[in-house]
Amino acid sequence: MIYMKNMRHALLAIMLIFSYKNGYCNDSSPFFNVKDFGAKGDNATLNTEAIQNAISHCASNGGGTVLFPSGVYLSGTIEIFDNITLHLEAGAVLKGSPNLADYRNLGRTSEGRNRSFIYAINASNIAITGRGAINGNDSAFMDWDKIHPDCCFDPVYTRQGGTFENHFPDGPAEFKRGGRPGILITFIECRNIFINGITIQNAPNWSVHLACCDIVNVVAVNFQNSLLVPNADAIDISNSKNVNISDCMIVAGDDGIAISPCADGYCLAETENINISNCTIISRSAAIRIGWAIKSIRNCTFQNLVIYSNRGIGIFSKHDEIIENILFNNIIIHTRLHSGWWGIGEPIHISQIPLGTWYNVAQMLPEYGKIRNIRFSNIEITSENSIVLYGYHENAIQNIDFQNVRHYFKNSPLNDMRGGNFELRPAFDNKFSLFKHDIPAFYAKNVRDLSISNYTVDRDDGLPAYCTNAIFCEDFLNISITGFHGRPLSQNIGYAAIHLENGEGATIIGSTTTGNVETLLKQVNVKNCIQKD
Repeated sequence: MIYMKNMRHALLAIMLIFSYKNGYCNDSSPFFNVKDFGAKGDNATLNTEAIQNAISHCASNGGGTVLFPSGVYLSGTIEIFDNITLHLEAGAVLKGSPNLADYRNLGRTSEGRNRSFIYAINASNIAITGRGAINGNDSAFMDWDKIHPDCCFDPVYTRQGGTFENHFPDGPAEFKRGGRPGILITFIECRNIFINGITIQNAPNWSVHLACCDIVNVVAVNFQNSLLVPNADAIDISNSKNVNISDCMIVAGDDGIAISPCADGYCLAETENINISNCTIISRSAAIRIGWAIKSIRNCTFQNLVIYSNRGIGIFSKHDEIIENILFNNIIIHTRLHSGWWGIGEPIHISQIPLGTWYNVAQMLPEYGKIRNIRFSNIEITSENSIVLYGYHENAIQNIDFQNVRHYFKNSPLNDMRGGNFELRPAFDNKFSLFKHDIPAFYAKNVRDLSISNYTVDRDDGLPAYCTNAIFCEDFLNISITGFHGRPLSQNIGYAAIHLENGEGATIIGSTTTGNVETLLKQVNVKNCIQKD
């Protein structure tokens, strides 16, 4: 009896697999093959109606899996409903139409984006899975021979003056006349989302936007976007909570993973409980971006990451939001100067400065935002610019810890073109957006309760004259430096390894430096330090 029962189960499984592979569907089958609804994977037929019919039929039967066999399926906008999985077999490509008219207006707008290739609104239990690909068809919307103009700064304030502008080969390409679709995949006010195994490629704008969502898992997804497409972020998380992203390969023409606003037209929820792990990120802006945001962001972890980018990790407050309780652990960061894009080679950037009139935000808000309780541990850095902590307001950045950080500072072939600047753009005043500044390995301004322990700095020889100290901190309250080992970036003996200025409350313990410790402030304790000639 047991044998017969097992045989019946085996036969049932075989029948289910057969129906799945051959696209057979009826009211009792959970599989709906798009070819049964007239879709053609010939990379020529527009399949929007056929695919949407398959999804709608699946939804009317209580949900299930909409199957894409091997082939290239051109389509315009499609919508996903409750309890729907889109499954792309190996060799299946769901490709965006080259005609902008085939992308439907969602009826909601945020930061000017109101169209999407694939979207769901107020849906639950939805997924996109498989070994196939979603292709945004970026070439249909980009002019690869023209450079996208830079914005939001005045070059007069830069070290290079009027010559500071975007250039190829790193600079972004321009859009073709007529524009581009808004977002490749958009989920708005959705719950229980699963994206697994697929490749997302050639996005002409953002790849995946999670707006006002709850319970999201993105696992083993391969993002392969052109590094020349402006705004080709991989994942944007806005006003959402309980999001886990792991085991992904990310190549993004703009931010890799952005925990940001851009859901102002959708909802006003706060963002919390975001976990990112085991990813490699190649980016042309910030590999990890947190903020700026209208609502607060809290309780996020980032671990086991490898980063190659203009800017490694960026945390930005420009409104009155609170960004707090963020942990970074076991991360390798490589940043360099590029001939285009935002980011100026900083491995870690934390800044608070009013946004100003950009997007019609009041120039100076009654309250300013705060960034607090941020931890960095076990970080390996190779960079061509500083770690930067820059608060415009006093004590705007609070309780920041760096533990076990090794930092190697490299010379750059683009120093004459882009080097020797800080970038805080956009800002209420262009003199703070992108501006000439000396370059230490670690810079902090208006930070309260900063702890640096076991920080090691080494460098190439022959760095530019604007490269100065290993650590430069000013306008601070309470700083602790323990176990620093290193030397100034400058080979000029006039520069100290550690320079502390215009602050109050500092302790330096157990440091080994080539170059002295220079302090121009009150209440300094220097203990058990060794200065080498």
